Amino acid sequence: MGVNSTHAHTSQQDLSVHQALRADGQWEGYARVAGMNCGACAIDLQQAALKIQGLSSFQVNPASGLVSWVASQPTAIDLMAQRAARMGYALGMGSLADQDVQAQRNRLAKRNMFLRFLVAMLCMMQIMMYSAPEYFFDVQHIGEQPLYLLRWAQWVICLPVLLYCAAPCFGRAWRATLQSRLVMDQPIALGIVLAFGTSSLNLMNPAAHVWFDSVAMLLALLLLAQWLIERQTAKALDHLASLQPDLPLQVEVFKGDCWQPMPVVQLQAGDRFCLQKGQALPVDAVLTPGAEAVWVDEAMRTGEQTPLRKQAGDLLCAGSKVLIERAEFTVLAVGPQGSFGRLGDLLARAMAAKPSRQLAVDRLLPYFVATVLVSASIGGLWWWLVLANPAKATEVAVAVLIVTCPCALALALPLVRLFAIQRLVDLGVLVRNPQALDLLATVDVVALDKTGTLTQAEATQVQLQVLCNIAPWTPAFLHAHAVGMARASNHPLSRAVAQHGVQQGLIHSAALENLDLQALQEIPGKGLFARVWLQGVQHPLKLGSPAFVGLRAAVQNACASVVVFAVFAESDPCSPIAALQFEINQSGGPQLLADIEHLKTRAALHVLSGDLPAAVQAWQPALRFTARHAGQTPEDKTNWIKNQQAQGRVLAMVGDGLNDLAAFAQADVAVAAAGAATLSASQADVLLLRPGLSGLAAACDLAQKTRQIGKQNLVWAMAYNGVAIPLAMSGWLSPWMAALGMGASSLLVLVNSLRLKARPT
Repeated sequence: MGVNSTHAHTSQQDLSVHQALRADGQWEGYARVAGMNCGACAIDLQQAALKIQGLSSFQVNPASGLVSWVASQPTAIDLMAQRAARMGYALGMGSLADQDVQAQRNRLAKRNMFLRFLVAMLCMMQIMMYSAPEYFFDVQHIGEQPLYLLRWAQWVICLPVLLYCAAPCFGRAWRATLQSRLVMDQPIALGIVLAFGTSSLNLMNPAAHVWFDSVAMLLALLLLAQWLIERQTAKALDHLASLQPDLPLQVEVFKGDCWQPMPVVQLQAGDRFCLQKGQALPVDAVLTPGAEAVWVDEAMRTGEQTPLRKQAGDLLCAGSKVLIERAEFTVLAVGPQGSFGRLGDLLARAMAAKPSRQLAVDRLLPYFVATVLVSASIGGLWWWLVLANPAKATEVAVAVLIVTCPCALALALPLVRLFAIQRLVDLGVLVRNPQALDLLATVDVVALDKTGTLTQAEATQVQLQVLCNIAPWTPAFLHAHAVGMARASNHPLSRAVAQHGVQQGLIHSAALENLDLQALQEIPGKGLFARVWLQGVQHPLKLGSPAFVGLRAAVQNACASVVVFAVFAESDPCSPIAALQFEINQSGGPQLLADIEHLKTRAALHVLSGDLPAAVQAWQPALRFTARHAGQTPEDKTNWIKNQQAQGRVLAMVGDGLNDLAAFAQADVAVAAAGAATLSASQADVLLLRPGLSGLAAACDLAQKTRQIGKQNLVWAMAYNGVAIPLAMSGWLSPWMAALGMGASSLLVLVNSLRLKARPT
């Protein structure tokens, strides 16, 4: 498939923009590849990438058509895009114009593939009609003249099959040969040419066989398998794409005294940018002070379909979609580096990544192609030189070349992953790292954060108590500052404080807009810190756990979590001059008990909570966990996970906050609960889009099924080729049988993989 040079240049520019600089100095990115017609095409690109200096890693997922790369030099991917264009592929991902061009190219490629299949199928049926007499009658019964006429008719009809239907296969095989690479198309192209050429030489020889019907059948079945796989893959990708927010690749940023475009990857904390209706925030941000309230859709991030109204100063997390014509935001830094985890990248990266077992298969495919070519040569020479049967030698060589197809081997695992990811999205689970599917099937310990993971915001009760206050820090004034600080955090307890004050009508929006909170920052696992000037005096403010604030909690409800807001004098930052206490009682959803019991059949369940021991032990006593661990700091959680892993356990950590990042990094599988902080979600392997643990239970079940079906596909593909090659070399398979077996092999892999899309009865 040819590549338009203008489009190729545009794609290269887009790829450069889309790269992100990692902490280790490497450039990382992903893109879509056009021009692949089968699984083995991915090997072409990966082998070509090995010759690009500065390209550390380049992986192609043949099922999704996405590539991911890591490069030590930012220009390496541009060189790879140019090489891919020369090979007949196009790498691209970027502007809406590019996406339209790419979509048009994909539609054209699909139409051409279907037309080639249609021509091959029609010609195959016609050729088989003309070849049928030779299978049922002797030459004497048919007559030489009618036989020659039938054969010439087959030859004429086979020409469009050879010149049109097989053209892409010939092109890829020729380019690979010029580049000294071994690809799947080479044995197929060689088999087609050998079968057609030998048959053409035997047209006027009644004693010899012709295989025009085998050539047509091979291409018809091969194109049928490729078309069905492409159609199912496109459906899965379209479904997944419909769930992603329209994250802009660049935004209008206010610099100097005007608005100018800037790539999202170059945004910094404090930058003002604007979005149009339908776009989603690519970074965590706050609605710029003084701006009008906006309506946003957070369904991608939280699973909640109801639009939410956000006011000036409110926190908006990446993935939230703007529902008004235009809105202005300010980039917010969360944590030491800021939260630039783009939520829409999760699906794309999951689709671009390849299973570890598939990487081993990819490395074996060139050797497999070499084995096919050597086997065909050995089989042909054996029948020709040793058994003195030149006619049979050609038949054996053709059969060996066309009976083996690495498509089934190349798609055995990626196709399963694609359908599994689609099915999990339907169940409210977003897979960021496909390797997690393998690990989820073997997890025997699940560690659960309590607040925000096991609890639901809808089932929250807040009780307010004034601990101490002096003028001018009245209870209402204290409450307004507490809510103002809480709105800057995505922690479930902070959200509970903020929502309680606003929903109960205790705090008015005017009081919040007049706040002048300075140096506001969130300390993971502890709380929030800020400063405020009042009557010419600066006061430090703290909102968080009693230990962080420095006060002893007087809890009336043993099940409640406690959040304290305190005001300090600048001269004495240890003793508060005014303080409020929030007792927050959160309950689990109605489905939580059933989910816990389901998960307990697979793994031991441990609660790791930072709350007080009494609150953790008294909370939801009907939920029977293996153990409950209270007072857990981020370091405590990480050390506990290390101890479990030292005992040989495979552990999944489920959390929702910034204080879970260290535990996420240590765990074998990191699972971000619904509504998790964006930075946490960007570090997780699996993201739950709906509240509760039903998604995790479903993911564990589907992971087991995915593992089983992937193994079945791999075993079938290897067993088929292991049996088919010796049979073809021994002369038991004629070319038409070989063509039938090759097509059936790829179709069987597709049908078996489609079992993952079936909904349970």
